[in-house]
Amino acid sequence: MDHTANQMHTFFEPKGVAIIGASRRSMKAGHVIFKNFVINKQRGLFNAKLYPVNPSEKTIQGFACYPSILDIKDEVDLAVIVVPAKFVPDVMREVAEKGVKSAVIITSGFSEVGNHELEKEVTLIAKNAGIRVLGPNCLGVYDSKTGVDMLFLPETKTLTTGDEVVATPRPMEGPTAIVTQSGAFGAAALDYLSGKQMGVSKFVSFGNKADITASEMLSFLLDDERTQVILFYAESIDNGREFMEVARKVTPKKPIIALKVGRSEAGARAAASHTGSIAGSDEIYSSAFKQVGVLRAGDLEEFFDMGKALAFQAPVAGNNVA
Repeated sequence: MDHTANQMHTFFEPKGVAIIGASRRSMKAGHVIFKNFVINKQRGLFNAKLYPVNPSEKTIQGFACYPSILDIKDEVDLAVIVVPAKFVPDVMREVAEKGVKSAVIITSGFSEVGNHELEKEVTLIAKNAGIRVLGPNCLGVYDSKTGVDMLFLPETKTLTTGDEVVATPRPMEGPTAIVTQSGAFGAAALDYLSGKQMGVSKFVSFGNKADITASEMLSFLLDDERTQVILFYAESIDNGREFMEVARKVTPKKPIIALKVGRSEAGARAAASHTGSIAGSDEIYSSAFKQVGVLRAGDLEEFFDMGKALAFQAPVAGNNVA
């Protein structure tokens, strides 16, 4: 495994995880995310070391809390950052000093709201330290096998009948990976797949794509033994040439099903306002997808139907298919 692949690997199978911004307050994202890891640790699913970081707390859910990541003596190879945007640069400097390989910045308030300079500052800190970053403004990572779960979602929802049920039950382990720019879509996808008894290998929400792009994640998933089908939800693709090169390598081995939003002008504007993306010409996307073997779904229902069909169908040998 090369150095880049090894860093990507730490997002899904870390040895030590610091939740920076872990909280005792139940409505905070830092509380929900830390609780996810604690529950999976209690279940024997998450086996890495876990460290809550918050200078205002002594303990959180029975774990000793650290004022700073620098106070943790053991190695940490993944930092999950859930602090207000203005504090992220200072946190990233400490993450860099600690020698952390990878970071997920859950926090919003960056380029998606016009705060480009703050995002550039954070990206530069990471680049200079050799840290790979998912986000900011993302839902993070879920891995059904290793117990990595950063999904800060409501725990319950009330049905029209008045019954209260689990809001977004985690899907069982399976062959389908979800790669999405939108966290909201990702949550809906997980809910749908769980309801249909469709298994998931990995889920990745990359938000503003300040560092790691969809193309890099698709390339990583090509070599992931647990992933056989990739569901790709895109609002924009920044480097078209890179994407086409990667997709051309992936699609002969693993189908990529794409749902590209923004077919209409109104849709494109909505996508741009959500994650600060620039959607681009819809016709260009359709042509590019076709050239490299990416299957484009026309709508949400078709997107999931195609994913379900391909997850249980062996790939066709050769390319002589009518």
